Amino acid sequence: MIRSNFFTHFIQISNYVSLITLGLFIVVLFLLRFLKSKGWSFSRRIMTALGLGLILGFGVDYFGQLSGSIYTEYAQPEISAWLQLVGYGFLRLLQLLAVPVVFLSIIEVLSDNQASNLKSLTKKAFVVLLGTTAISAIVGILTVNLLNIDASVLAGTIDPSRLERMQAVSEQGIPQFILEMVPSNILGVMSTNSGIVSVVIIAMMFAASIRFLKQRKPEEIQPILDFFTSAKVLISSVLTNVIKVMPYGVVALVANTIITNGISAITGFIGFIVGLYVAVAVMLIVYVVILLGLGLNPVQFYKKSLSTMLFAFSSRSSVGTLPYTLETLKEDLGVSASTADFVATMGTTIGMNGCAGIFPAMLGTLLAKATGTPLDFGFYALLVVVVTLGSIGIVGVPGTATVAATVTLNGIGLGSLVGEIGAVFGIDPLVDMGRTMLNVTGSMVSAIAVDKWEGHFDQSAYDASMRNQTDH
Repeated sequence: MIRSNFFTHFIQISNYVSLITLGLFIVVLFLLRFLKSKGWSFSRRIMTALGLGLILGFGVDYFGQLSGSIYTEYAQPEISAWLQLVGYGFLRLLQLLAVPVVFLSIIEVLSDNQASNLKSLTKKAFVVLLGTTAISAIVGILTVNLLNIDASVLAGTIDPSRLERMQAVSEQGIPQFILEMVPSNILGVMSTNSGIVSVVIIAMMFAASIRFLKQRKPEEIQPILDFFTSAKVLISSVLTNVIKVMPYGVVALVANTIITNGISAITGFIGFIVGLYVAVAVMLIVYVVILLGLGLNPVQFYKKSLSTMLFAFSSRSSVGTLPYTLETLKEDLGVSASTADFVATMGTTIGMNGCAGIFPAMLGTLLAKATGTPLDFGFYALLVVVVTLGSIGIVGVPGTATVAATVTLNGIGLGSLVGEIGAVFGIDPLVDMGRTMLNVTGSMVSAIAVDKWEGHFDQSAYDASMRNQTDH
């Protein structure tokens, strides 16, 4: 242990645990690069990266704990800082593209379609997205009751800053909540991923004007249309280059989540964690039923969507995953560009099955049990309705589930208890991985369902073999 500010604060490698861990991390990165040179497919490398990240995270935390305070006080934060450099650095590059992708995609869809087509697409998107959210809420309720999860795991105090944000949300009614989505500063909205709903609203306003001007002043509006088209081509090219380094980011993100939270956090909340992942697995089976009902092979869907799902699991950001989600839908799953751009983008703000479906439904049921609230059909019906409607406007970034849970608890009359469930948010990163994967998977299934409903779905592309992804 070198107790010098140069090593502990500047370089942030002050002990043998940090040094060995970073050495192992570098070896893993070179291994992934070697696998790429051997022609391993992109999805195969993503799966390998996830596995290596889990092994590295659990291994470092298990053996690191044997070092005592050297690990908990010095090595743990140092290792996390270096892993964040790679993992969060990559995630930020993807998030950097999220706003322009959303803005340009919505403009392209809405400016190219007739008003009647847009009305039909919007209605169907809302029906499917909110319908799957209602199903996920029911699954969350059933999971808590069938597994008899103990509500005492929720007890604990919440970090003051988080509590302040949650209380601010809990004090809002529906009118105030909707008003917050209405943009007042276009530059401010474009500078943060937390304002995706506002970005959609701005894009819809621009698209409506473009559609109008294409009829009245086609020559004047054509240059801006050409600019938007070229901008989207450019953004797509940048996205392709960023996605090439995804396996390295996945290793860092997964390992950092385990090391930061520790094995003890998992064992202390094993009942709730297992319950949530059981609910996630059930919803993945529900998607199988939906796909079969659409006449599609679910094995083909999961085979082609796997790398996208694994990245969503690792990144914990539906918005950050959006560019890759769109690429998968359009290039691999046969969804038309207009439907993919519209439904998948809306899916990052409406009807997220994990963060705004299963999770708040489970919390609502657990808190109701703990407070002695009558758990009759009327309560469960109210909970499903509140969860479904409350999913509108919830943005797909890390921490989203906090807002969704607060809205739900407020809607069922338990908003005053938000300060009593701090313990569950201590393990939020561990369950957020599964929730986010479900968010993204649900939006992809919804896009397929809507496209099939609209009659634009290309089943031959869906059934085709996977394209060669080794170039990633």
